[in-house]
Amino acid sequence: MSSIEAGRQVSVEELMAYNATLLERHKRLRVFKLFSDGTLEDPAKRELLFACVQVFARHFQTMLHTRQAHCADDFYRGIFLKHLREEVGHDDVLVKDRGRRDEVWDPIMEGSAAWFISRMSVLDNIEKAAVMHLVLESSGAYMGSVCGPAMRRYGSADYFELHDEVDQSHVTMVIEPLRRQSPETLARVRVTVEQAWRVLDVWVERVATLVLGDDAVTYYPTAS
Repeated sequence: MSSIEAGRQVSVEELMAYNATLLERHKRLRVFKLFSDGTLEDPAKRELLFACVQVFARHFQTMLHTRQAHCADDFYRGIFLKHLREEVGHDDVLVKDRGRRDEVWDPIMEGSAAWFISRMSVLDNIEKAAVMHLVLESSGAYMGSVCGPAMRRYGSADYFELHDEVDQSHVTMVIEPLRRQSPETLARVRVTVEQAWRVLDVWVERVATLVLGDDAVTYYPTAS
């Protein structure tokens, strides 16, 4: 039976606890072990990981701009704009770390990205905020925390350390908006959060599959 439960009332504390549970599940995915198990000592595998992260970094910029373009509420527009300004150009930081900007093209990663981008146009503002700040930023903060030491050894730490520094503060940006919601709305947000974690887990697991050589990889150049 799915853990998604419709029609129940949820408090902010319950929602945050549930999100923390889903984050702990996320932390057990294979991709995070790559930074400590020696896999990335192989330059080709390391560059493939970077190329996959570059895909996420570029799509994340699209998510931010799509959310901003589809927000007409002054309260949320201010929160979203602050976040956008703090994130703009982070994909270029990764390009500088790598010294190149080509990416992997993969249908699973592209499909997962398309789902997130679509959520930034069709969801209510509080759901957009929850997907962005409880899910994507929580994952980014964790990745930054586990990747930094390994990336420093490879001279490619700027992008990952940047997210270690700022993503945790971006998680907390959603707390006040959540406290404005009714228990019924929070129950709906809970469903959206679970869906978002499931899609993100698919995306992240796909990265590990590609890096570990379980499937064929296609590189494509991107515009300068």
